[in-house]
Amino acid sequence: MPDTDLHRPCLAPLRAAAEAAELAQAVSGLVSIDRCRLADTDPLAPLARSIARSMTEAGLTVHHCARYHPLYRLGRVCLLAVPAGLAYGRAGIAVCRTVHSLLLLDWDRYGTYTGTQQAMNTALGGVLRAFGYLVTPFGSGGAGS
Repeated sequence: MPDTDLHRPCLAPLRAAAEAAELAQAVSGLVSIDRCRLADTDPLAPLARSIARSMTEAGLTVHHCARYHPLYRLGRVCLLAVPAGLAYGRAGIAVCRTVHSLLLLDWDRYGTYTGTQQAMNTALGGVLRAFGYLVTPFGSGGAGS
């Protein structure tokens, strides 16, 4: 049988399932300002899910923002719903990158830690703008909303 008669399997269903699982994991980590799971009925939930989808599509990993979560120390994108009144009077989603906690083990590298966090948050702002989101700096960590 010539090589031209062999067909490669279609991997689209496998890719779609993997992407759906990754998005479901990202959405499961969405929290509100009180660090509780973001309820589906929360007015910010659709925006948070949309941003989580965009971050996942961009190849970034969204994780649970709680410091006690085992994956927190790895450094990933954190989304946090901020109600109106706390974000300069407007509601929004704070998006920031948590830096790998290994940088904090050496206090002599604290400048590296803060510089890395600021650079990553600036890059996240660029990614959000590329997806068409309005980005406003929020807080000293450089989170966008």
